[in-house]
Amino acid sequence: MSEILFENVTRRFQLKNRTFEALEPITLKVAEGEFVAVVGPSGCGKTTLLRMAAGLDFPTSGAVIVGNREVTGPGPDRTIVFQQFALLPWKTVTGNIGFGLKCRGVPAAARAEMVAHYVKVMGLSGHEDSYPYQLSGGMQQRVAIARSFILEPKLLLMDEPFGALDAQTRIEMQEELIRLMSVRRRTVLFVTHSVEEAVYLADRVVVMAGRPGRIRDIVSVADIRRAESWDSRPIEDILEMDSFVRLRTKVWRMLRGAALSKAEGRSRELSIAS
Repeated sequence: MSEILFENVTRRFQLKNRTFEALEPITLKVAEGEFVAVVGPSGCGKTTLLRMAAGLDFPTSGAVIVGNREVTGPGPDRTIVFQQFALLPWKTVTGNIGFGLKCRGVPAAARAEMVAHYVKVMGLSGHEDSYPYQLSGGMQQRVAIARSFILEPKLLLMDEPFGALDAQTRIEMQEELIRLMSVRRRTVLFVTHSVEEAVYLADRVVVMAGRPGRIRDIVSVADIRRAESWDSRPIEDILEMDSFVRLRTKVWRMLRGAALSKAEGRSRELSIAS
């Protein structure tokens, strides 16, 4: 099982002279094989949720459960892809992709075969011996994604993975991710600031509001995606479809409402402080 359950999760941070409540009680279930994107204003706790699922941070109260087990730290069933590619600069493309397998003790011959497969799948052929500084941003992110997929995790956690890429490369990477997911489905929790990206990629879009972080609403995309065969259509066609535009607008309006609520909260804080 690779479902994720956030069960009445809160997160508070102790600052110098006060306690900052980052997340109010949040309950959210990500089903096995589901792709859930999380959007919301900066500081609303999106990355905190992702880090708790990864076992890199922990709730102040409540529990994060993955596959019927409470998360107490990182595990081999989960991998995370960051916005900053986090590649090892002293290793080549093949060295980076195969690093996790080497740490797991996979024999060299089997490791080389698996790495060669993902080099081909991710369009990195001809760059096997290149170092990260010799690659474009898009190619570096392909290496980072291959490094995660090769470990065959049950749960893939992605924190703004395409945020640092130019528009064209970002679209290519979105299409690449959909293609990879169609070959072997995984449970994905995907944090992004892009409404368009969230609606295009996800089965459900979780819209968060801030101060403290909370779930404002959840928008379902999966039924429309399947009914209109989004995954087999060019992205330029999907972006112009009425169904896509309606969903994108719906999420934008929710985000706009969240931003206005956040601004009102700041105004109240300033009023009290003065």
